[in-house]
Amino acid sequence: MKKTLFAVILAGAFILASCGTLDQIGIGGGGVEEELGLQEIQPEPTEAVLAEGAFYREEFENDINQDWGLKVVSGLEKQLIWDQNNDRLRIQTLGPNDVNFLFLNKRNTYEDVIVQANVENLGQLDNAFSLICRANENGWYEFRISSEGYYELLRFDQYKYDEGKNAYTNFLGKRVGSTKINSGLDTNTFSLSCEGNLIIPFINGEQPYWEKRPLAIEDDTFREGTIGFGFAGYGAVLDAAYNWVEAVKP
Repeated sequence: MKKTLFAVILAGAFILASCGTLDQIGIGGGGVEEELGLQEIQPEPTEAVLAEGAFYREEFENDINQDWGLKVVSGLEKQLIWDQNNDRLRIQTLGPNDVNFLFLNKRNTYEDVIVQANVENLGQLDNAFSLICRANENGWYEFRISSEGYYELLRFDQYKYDEGKNAYTNFLGKRVGSTKINSGLDTNTFSLSCEGNLIIPFINGEQPYWEKRPLAIEDDTFREGTIGFGFAGYGAVLDAAYNWVEAVKP
């Protein structure tokens, strides 16, 4: 795509963001970016900044806007502060609102895929790193881990969101504690596998157990879509980083 056309698209997204609104996800032929209502990921001014088998791999060496778009599920875009340096994406969030920011890939869609990432906590513990698979105009699957040692396996339904309802279904009914998560300031590698109708999470290379069995959820709501990652917070000032994100064959 020519640079001028790309600039026009990004400018339009910026205008929508400045008005405090997001495009509604709709069915159409405009590609992942338009269907998911993604925005350009806008950095804050400097003075606002706080003290083998891969389908695809992101190491944050290049401008994140080349392959990713921002979706604000909750909170305000101005609460998001981010920067890229030392080949990682650092994310900081400001209070007082709860926030849920997603970065969705604009270039690739998959049916069966494992999306995984290496993350690092740099501040308070009450956070949630997330991975997304099969994101489309109807919703997605999402796996979250927290630096406090909890995880959640979720489905997001766009129609519920559009009706002002809680769009998340927690397959486990609650946040679940796990000793497989490295707590505090340690790094974690976590994964979300979407293959056929099985949705399976992994934490540092191990499949967690649920009700005395390896955790695997059967659900066929979403069959195909893009991948993503995100960061959520609960009203506090948070600081964290993604070192890499990749999509691999199941």
